[in-house]
Amino acid sequence: MDSTMVKKLEKYAKCFSNLFGTSCRIVDIKNNTFVSEIFGENDYFGPHCQNSGCNLLHTYSYGCNEAYRWGGKYIFYCPEGFVFAASSVSDENGALTGGIVLGPIIMGELEDTIGTYQNRDELPWVKKIPNLSTSKVNDLGSVLAGITESISGVSHCLMGSIPFKQENFLQTLYSAKNSDEVKQLETYPIETERQLQSMIRDGDKKSALALLNELLGKIYVLSRFDVEDIKIRVIELLSVLSRATIDAGAESTEIIWFNTSCIKEMQKCSTIEELSVWITEIMHKFVNYSFDFSAVKHSDTVYKVIEYIRSNYFKKISLDDISKYVHFSKTYLSRIFKEETGENISSYINKVRIEKAKLFLTDKTISLVDVANLTGFEDQSYFTKVFKSIVGVSPKKFKETRIKI
Repeated sequence: MDSTMVKKLEKYAKCFSNLFGTSCRIVDIKNNTFVSEIFGENDYFGPHCQNSGCNLLHTYSYGCNEAYRWGGKYIFYCPEGFVFAASSVSDENGALTGGIVLGPIIMGELEDTIGTYQNRDELPWVKKIPNLSTSKVNDLGSVLAGITESISGVSHCLMGSIPFKQENFLQTLYSAKNSDEVKQLETYPIETERQLQSMIRDGDKKSALALLNELLGKIYVLSRFDVEDIKIRVIELLSVLSRATIDAGAESTEIIWFNTSCIKEMQKCSTIEELSVWITEIMHKFVNYSFDFSAVKHSDTVYKVIEYIRSNYFKKISLDDISKYVHFSKTYLSRIFKEETGENISSYINKVRIEKAKLFLTDKTISLVDVANLTGFEDQSYFTKVFKSIVGVSPKKFKETRIKI
């Protein structure tokens, strides 16, 4: 990011930090660094963070990338349950260049966060974190997005959102369908495919993505816009991309698994529109693997796993369910989650469930059996065992103590 843009972002970062008493950081995505850090009264990433495996830059870069992907605004939880609001910044060409992230924030019930802290001496610090309602956090994200859109000079709807890419892709296809140039296309453009392979191996991401769009357009035309014929050709292309991506450094077992998973998902598409939506997201994501596999891994697994668990803690959650949700194999998913968070997935599920159980236990009208059921434990004895191992006392003892308080 240029210095003028950074100064403008710093101006508003200081305003947000003063208003909420929390930190606000500016990320330079292209150079993979922080260009400014405005510390509030309570900087979460100080001595208080309980997650020793937390990577600060990963956390903030993730927020900026997702904000860019979803129209300039993204709100997310960190592994410890704090909320962050992120907004992306684009360059004059609409490409992601950086972003601004505000946090930590407690969204909703304070007890949701306090429940994770075993050392009660830490509570005064936690209570100083701004506690905002869901609607206010959304409003905060919208204000951030409005500011970054003004600074970027490019509308967020043109920056990276999937709906925009899908719309453009469809428009390109329908225009191509009636052009004289493509009507003369009779054979598969093997040379274009070879160029794409070469660009992936050489690390030329920008050119590879542009050429991929061109190649997909030609596939649609050659297939006469027949959905089933397009699927066959796309499967062939996936195989080609798989080999090139592996040659570029991605893990072979993971790419092969992802390839198989993609094919299964693609078979569910029955119309040109559905297929185009799928292609827009998956094919570009597939190419991205070869250029920054670790970042894609971090972005599309750890935080999405956390989001999935926090949204479904009351249900039966299997590793199969989670792996399908994030499109990764169970073995690989388990390994990178452990690397990023310092704990395995099953432990994290139990941790989230016990957080919620503590809240239910403060209500004397809810029985221990019901608390176990409400937090996804099918067996009360197992619930008691897990609760005691994490909290240090039985749920019954905890309930008696909290009700007295």
